[in-house]
Amino acid sequence: MKLYRSLIFRELKLTRKRCILMLILLVLLALLLMLPAILGNFSESIEDDVDAMAGILFFGGTVALVAGLMAGTNNGLQKADISSGWKQYSYILPPTAKQQALSDLMVKLCYILLFGTLSVGYASIYCIRANCNAVGHILNIYLGIVSVVMLIDIAYSYIVMFAKDKNELKIFGLIAFVGAGLILKVLNFFTGDVKIPEQPDDGGAIISDEAFNRFMTTLGSDKTTLCVLAVFAVICVLFFLVMWRSHERREP
Repeated sequence: MKLYRSLIFRELKLTRKRCILMLILLVLLALLLMLPAILGNFSESIEDDVDAMAGILFFGGTVALVAGLMAGTNNGLQKADISSGWKQYSYILPPTAKQQALSDLMVKLCYILLFGTLSVGYASIYCIRANCNAVGHILNIYLGIVSVVMLIDIAYSYIVMFAKDKNELKIFGLIAFVGAGLILKVLNFFTGDVKIPEQPDDGGAIISDEAFNRFMTTLGSDKTTLCVLAVFAVICVLFFLVMWRSHERREP
C-alpha cells in the first residue's frame, strides 16, 4: 500500500500546479454562470417551463463540459517523464508496469471524482435555487464528456509511449497531431452536409416542447446513467491496459 501511496503522491505533486489552475478557472466559470440563478426570481418550480429548463441545461451543461475536459484530458506527465529521461530510469525501480498503470488510473479517477463533485455540486445549487431537478442530466453529460476525452487521451498515450527520448517524442507527437487532423477531416466529411435548422418564419420554436421533454427524460433517465457508466468503465479498463503497456520496458 505504501508503494501505491508513493506513486500517487509523486503524480499528484508533479501535476498539482496544473490542477490548481484548472480548479481556479472552473470555479470562476461556475461563479459567472451562477449569476442568472442569483439574480433571477424563481418563486415556483420551472420544470414545466421549457425555456427555463433549457437555460438550466445550458448553464449546468457548460460547467460539466469544461469540467469533463479538464478531468479527462492528458496531464502531460508521460511526456515530461520521457523528456527528462525519468521513464528509462524507472525501468530499474521496484514498481512494476502494472503497479504504475494502476496508480495512473487511480490518479485519473481522483481528478474525475474531484471535478465531477464540483459539477454536481454546482448543478445542485442551481437546481435548488431554480426549484427544479436536473442533477442527473448534468451528471450524465459530465460522464459522457469524460469518456470521450479519456478515449482521445488513450489514443494519444498509445502513440507517445513508443518514444524513448526527446527526439522521438517530437516525431511521435507530430504523428499524433497529424492523426488528430485526419480524424477531424473524416468527421467533417460525414457531417459536412448537416445543416442547423433555421428559425421558422412564424416565430415558433426550432424544437417543439414535446421533443425537448422527451430529450430531457432520456438524458436524465436511469438507463442513460447505466449506459454511460458502462462505457466509462470500459474506457477505464482500456486506459489501464494502455498505461500498463506504456510502462513496460522496451528493448532498444
